Amino acid sequence: MEYTFRQVLSRPDKEGRCRIILDVTWEGQRQKMPTGVSCLPEHFQPGAKRVVNPKDPQAAIYNAKLAALVDKVEKVQLQAAANEEVFVPPVKPKRVKSQAPKLTTPTDFHVAWLAENPHQSTSGARRYKQVVAHLEAFRAEWPITTLTRKEYLDYMAHVASLGLVDSTTIKHVKFLRECFRLAGLAVPSWLKMQVRYGRSPALQATELRKLINLPLFEQEILIQERDMFLLQTLLMLRDSDLRQLKPHHVTTLDLPGVGPTPVLSIRQVKTGDEVRLPLPPLAASIWAKYDGQLPVKVQQHRNRYMKLLMERAGLTRDFVRVRYVQGEATEEVVPLWQVVTTHTARHTGADMIMLGSGGDTNLKEKALGHAGVYGHDALERYGPALLKAWKTVLGAKAENAPKSKPIKTQNAPKYTGGGMSIGLVKRQ
Repeated sequence: MEYTFRQVLSRPDKEGRCRIILDVTWEGQRQKMPTGVSCLPEHFQPGAKRVVNPKDPQAAIYNAKLAALVDKVEKVQLQAAANEEVFVPPVKPKRVKSQAPKLTTPTDFHVAWLAENPHQSTSGARRYKQVVAHLEAFRAEWPITTLTRKEYLDYMAHVASLGLVDSTTIKHVKFLRECFRLAGLAVPSWLKMQVRYGRSPALQATELRKLINLPLFEQEILIQERDMFLLQTLLMLRDSDLRQLKPHHVTTLDLPGVGPTPVLSIRQVKTGDEVRLPLPPLAASIWAKYDGQLPVKVQQHRNRYMKLLMERAGLTRDFVRVRYVQGEATEEVVPLWQVVTTHTARHTGADMIMLGSGGDTNLKEKALGHAGVYGHDALERYGPALLKAWKTVLGAKAENAPKSKPIKTQNAPKYTGGGMSIGLVKRQ
């Protein structure tokens, strides 16, 4: 058996180092074995005891590695001879690259997208499911990556004929762009869409106070949803940020002129920006009520419960809802309670801070978690101002309004309203 070290000079790395290969020859056979060692050509000494010249900084390690490889081959050869077996050099089998499944139809891409985003919420995972259904209904087994501009425009016209507003249609465009990305293809320059949005609804100060003081004697689910809406409003949180809250996100800090105050510290899910906000007394009481374990329902259910809450609170003032279909605005006058969603809380909170602070835009932007205002980590400056603004808006009574704590009972009767079945609980 013969061992021969040689160097592959055709493919040096960025530093000019070339791979060293071990050739094993026995009984007229030859096997090439990778060594995992590279060195500069001038440091390679194939006929010497030390294959890598000591001038190489890693020579000792490399030579030991090469010697260990030769010893390993010899042990395998001796073991084969002792067992009267055919000698086979210990070469690692080449790894065969697994071929990724070919993505063609909308369903294929949706499955791939879900696999790439395994931690989606229920509403997030459902985001593109409806889009896929529309695409498959428009053209079964549609090979999406062959999409032409004409086909795209035809599909957009089809979506518009269904009455889908632009804020929904943009999800279709985003999914089509995701399909090209997942296929490793360039996204066509024409595959885009500009969307305009109408004014988002927000509660006025009197309406917010009316919601706070709304009697909810036995409706546990509505009591919980009101608590979540108020907490969102007072902290100006998105629904996604509310869902990530854990007990450790609120700690007590000493604010100048205020004293020990519970403070929320999180990073926003959407932007990654840090948010640090003091909890107004009402928010602190809600947080303490649930010990930081918030009963946040899925977004679709939250929106339903909110509408029922707002209707109960008598929030019936006219709201002009503006929707855009293919860029054309359509107006519809509806009662406020019909258009309230989880995002209404964030808009309401921003409006209340502007009202309570006398129009301090910087304070509002800081509370919303927008970067670039009030400097970094300046809670001592803006914290007291936020608490003062909320006290101005809510007043001392509403600011510390007692919160009914629901009492759970089994086999409770059901209340049906607004297309929902809501469990009732008895009150002590």
